[in-house]
Order: sequence, then structure tokens, then C-alpha cells
Amino acid sequence: MDMLSTYNESIGYWKQYQKFFPVEMQINDNNLPIEEWMIWNNVHIHLDRLPSPEAKLKIVFIHGAGGYGRLLVPYARILQKYGYEVVLPDLPPYGLSFTNSVKMLSYQLWIDILTELIDRELKLDGKPVILVGTSIGGMLAYHTAVQSKQVKGLIATTFVDTSNSKVRDQLAPNKFISRIGKFLMDKFPLFLDSLYISVNKVSRMQLISNNIEITKLIMKDDYAANTKIPLQLLRTFFNMKPVIKPENFDVCPVLLVHPELDPMTPYSFSKPFFDNLKCKKEYVILEGAGHLPIEQSGLEQMNTAILSFLKSIENE
Repeated sequence: MDMLSTYNESIGYWKQYQKFFPVEMQINDNNLPIEEWMIWNNVHIHLDRLPSPEAKLKIVFIHGAGGYGRLLVPYARILQKYGYEVVLPDLPPYGLSFTNSVKMLSYQLWIDILTELIDRELKLDGKPVILVGTSIGGMLAYHTAVQSKQVKGLIATTFVDTSNSKVRDQLAPNKFISRIGKFLMDKFPLFLDSLYISVNKVSRMQLISNNIEITKLIMKDDYAANTKIPLQLLRTFFNMKPVIKPENFDVCPVLLVHPELDPMTPYSFSKPFFDNLKCKKEYVILEGAGHLPIEQSGLEQMNTAILSFLKSIENE
């Protein structure tokens, strides 16, 4: 990947997503994010930043398996509009982020990148950090909060605990991949870890939204669901177990904003994990919304719930 590539100047695929969002959420040439690079341990991480100098809190927005930072900027725009600063990383090999070492690309690397990003942001201005995770980014936010111990709040659209075989079955396109595929990856990592496969082939990306048009766009997006990932990333994702079980988690308060009509990760798969959380917590079901919430009613509920949650943290 050329480090000179930028979403603002040279890569415009993301612009096709804007029409699916309400006007106040859309990105255009007048409100583009600031693009930055974080270089850490030979990994080049692309960041989109929506600054807000007077912000009392800073949001780190985490994408899932079919997205990248720029795809989620419309959601971040609302948060910026209400006075919050938002940083959206691309987790390699998604978006523009990259490393020249395939051996590094593991699920733990993602947790380490986010932990490092939190450290750097705190050193930058000391503003408390809130994690927002969409799709598998919700569980990734949980793992990161546990490792970092410096997170003041966690917001997720779903909790996908892949240490549960039923959850793996739900995420994979079929049981051959979730059961036999996992067995082979665990048995022969030396041979299989460095092989690349399209995200579309190992997940049910056709369920990423309930809108056929945007789903097709995401599935064809070389920076999103059409990204090729090494099997090591998939293997380590499938094998990740929470370091701290939810019943012992008290790092920060949690808000779950779960889409009501989510065929990719139904609420029944998030509920056991959420119910077991020891911390202060609340959940809101986003009426009429799919896995990627673009429906008006769900968006309004999500924005209201998130802004209320952030305000309560501010007032603590």
C-alpha cells in the first residue's frame, strides 16, 4: 500500500456510501476528516480524525470485519456535531493500513494497536477515551478495554464472543468453515497462517445490512469486505478468549445499542455476554435497524442513546 494514498484525494470509493445516510451525517468536500498516520512496530495505521478542540471526551471508533474507518465516518459526524472528538483507525489489512510482515497480522495485533492508540491520545491531551465498536468491533473494544485499563466507557452494536462455537457457526458462511476450517487452521498454522482469503469467503457479508444496494457496495469494496486477510488473523480471531470474563469486568460502564433486525449477529448471540457483565450497563434495541444501522428510526435511537451515555460519563 502506498502511504501517499488518501481517502480525501486519491481514493473515492467511500463516496458511494454517503447517499444511504441522512444529509446531516454525510461527508462531503466541506467536512472531510483530517487524515493521519500512526507508525508503530513496523505497522502503518491510517487514522481519520474529526477534531473538536473543546471536547471533554474523545471517541475511538472501531470498525468490524466488513468495514474500515472511512466507512463509519458518517456515524462519527454526529458525535463531532455534539462536541466530541472522534478518531477512526483502519485495522490492517483493512482500509489503507498495512504492514510488510504477514506474520504480524493477528487479532492480538489489533488489540495492541488500539491500546497503543489510546496511550498516544491520552498523552496528546489527556482527554478521557471512550471506545465505540461496530459489529465484531464491539468485542474488540471489550478486549481492548481489558488490556488498556484506561477506557472510560464502552459502546458496542453487538458482542460477538468467538470463544463460543455457536457464535463461530453464526458468523461463518457454513459449519465446514467454522468447524473443519478452524480445526485445520489450528492443526497446521505453519502451512496455513500466511495464506490470504477474501473476507467475503469466510463470513456472511451478504447480511451486513438489510439494504441490498449498500451490501453489494461493501462486498465489492477492496478496502472493506473484499479485503483479503491472512488465515492467521481468522485463526486468532476464532481462538480469542476474554482475558477477563464478563462477570468480572468492571473497567468502565457499557452501552449496547443492538440492531433489532440483525440477521448477521442476532441479539440472542450478544445477550448472554451482555447479561453477564458485572459493570454498570444498559442496552437499547434499535427498532427496524439492520447489522449496519442505516434506517432512520434505528439511527435516531442510536444517536440519542449514545449521546445520553456520553453525557452521563461527562457528568461523573
